[in-house]
Amino acid sequence: MLLMGPKEDIDEEESKDGPLVRDLGIIGLGPAGLTAALYASRAGLSVVELGLDYGGQMGLAMEIENYPGYEMISGVDLADKMRDQAEKFGTKTVYGEVSTVEKLEDGNFLIQSDMGEFRVKALILATGGRHRELNVPGEKEFVGKGVSYCATCDAAFFKEKTVIVVGSGDAAATGTLALSDVGAKMIYWISRSDYLKCERIYIERVKKRSNVAILYSKQITEIKGTNTVEEVSFNDGSLLKVDGIFAEIGAIPNIELAESLGCKIEDGLIKIDDDCRTNIAGVFSAGDVTSKIVNPLMRQITTSVGLGTIAALSAAEYIQGLKTKQY
Repeated sequence: MLLMGPKEDIDEEESKDGPLVRDLGIIGLGPAGLTAALYASRAGLSVVELGLDYGGQMGLAMEIENYPGYEMISGVDLADKMRDQAEKFGTKTVYGEVSTVEKLEDGNFLIQSDMGEFRVKALILATGGRHRELNVPGEKEFVGKGVSYCATCDAAFFKEKTVIVVGSGDAAATGTLALSDVGAKMIYWISRSDYLKCERIYIERVKKRSNVAILYSKQITEIKGTNTVEEVSFNDGSLLKVDGIFAEIGAIPNIELAESLGCKIEDGLIKIDDDCRTNIAGVFSAGDVTSKIVNPLMRQITTSVGLGTIAALSAAEYIQGLKTKQY
């Protein structure tokens, strides 16, 4: 599962007399948020970055080979490097769940989290997404008992087992390869459509694996078992004996905080302009949760990093404008 940082992260002397005050609050610990923290801190802002899932979707990747400068690096290692670099310039990283964000009458924002309150002048929402479920009978009953949403996280538990990977994108492809690498007996990579959406290089690699079969236009209709997953049924009436199921079918954007602030939502994503500004003054957004990354193929670490950069520089400009009464 995702790694989380230490809980002892807030200086008592800063928080005992009221909310911790910073120029900029960043919600999200994925590549967009981590990059925004670096750029904002280097711009001279005092920054607090909060999140529960360290690394975001990037943190789930066992191997990353398309991030410039690294032939191969794990998602957690890359997140560590990004965080350390931001903290070098003064970012305060807080590991905890944000419950509410409120815009105050004076134009500042109050962030409520299980690690305390934080008062900031501007806000960057880099909240990413959460896994999408199959929504079939038996799924919830067998979560952690054969049903997983992260093949790269749980692959090691399925050595010499027969498993299914559902999905057609890069996550499904890399998950299939991870399962093959740890020695799964047989992997059925199932696309619910008649094609695969992942990068061509992944398809070529998968096709070289003797313990992988790719099946098209199949959908799981039920998951069965006693104590653990034992069998699945499909929309064509067929059955398959399996030990595990990995749903790698994308993510649902975490837009709840944005909605509570009154940010415009477009097709389930936070609407931003070219400078990563939302319709709410002082609120910016970056990464997969934004309207700038609609095509799933474009949801890459590098695109999130780019948006994180823009959001941070825009936030810095906004905060400087507050100081000179331009906003």
